[in-house]
Amino acid sequence: RVRSNLGNTNFSLPSIVSIAKGLSSAMKRQWFGNTSTLLAKSNTNTITHSSVEDALGGKEFILFYASAHWCPPCRQYTPVLANWYNTMIPHTVEVIFVSCDHDESSFRSYYQNDHASWSAVDYDDDAREQILASIRVQGVPRLVVVHADTGRIIEDNAVGKNLDINRWRGKV
Repeated sequence: RVRSNLGNTNFSLPSIVSIAKGLSSAMKRQWFGNTSTLLAKSNTNTITHSSVEDALGGKEFILFYASAHWCPPCRQYTPVLANWYNTMIPHTVEVIFVSCDHDESSFRSYYQNDHASWSAVDYDDDAREQILASIRVQGVPRLVVVHADTGRIIEDNAVGKNLDINRWRGKV
């Protein structure tokens, strides 16, 4: 029994109900194919591997961010996106960095030094090319907002637009 700070009451306060929400297999297949892991970056800039389900399960929106270190507009937009991401309620959105860099060392350096603690598709992963084709990248930066439950594209390119979750919810 939990004792309340509400004086001389003799009851337990109600619990907060939490519902675990995973990533659907259809959503995983549609966007990630056979990929089972994403790169994850901790607040200490350590890069590790995380399962796609752990990284994206329970999210409301997934934002695919196509960017490259050699692109000046990307280097300007990445800190703006990182600031916005850091203000979000955990478990609402996840940004997935999809590199358009020309080599793996540029990708790793850019991801580790300039990106927030969001996920990334590994440079050598086949899913990277699949996602770039699916979101029709013809120029960078590109930020595509996807509804996590359905896999449907909600915002084709959110770069330069107001990043407004309530507006995205209205489009679902």
